[in-house]
Amino acid sequence: MFEKKFLAYLLFITLIEIREQAYEKGDNRLYWLSDLLHNIPFRLLDDESSKAAYEELVRAIETLKIEGWFKQRTQEFYQRYPEYLSE
Repeated sequence: MFEKKFLAYLLFITLIEIREQAYEKGDNRLYWLSDLLHNIPFRLLDDESSKAAYEELVRAIETLKIEGWFKQRTQEFYQRYPEYLSE
């Protein structure tokens, strides 16, 4: 379990660092994406929390009007992992 939590922490803190740098450089898109995603790594450790995090992410994507970005990432995911298309 240490490894999972540590890897989640690394992802979390890296997204925080990216958010900070994006703010400093005025990169609004990168700032909002990293802000949107930085809490998700820890939520991936629990199935129920993962599902809730996904649902919150979808709502936030609609609010931020970045559906195109999400659609592109979804298509890339299914191309790499076609076994999930049936779910």
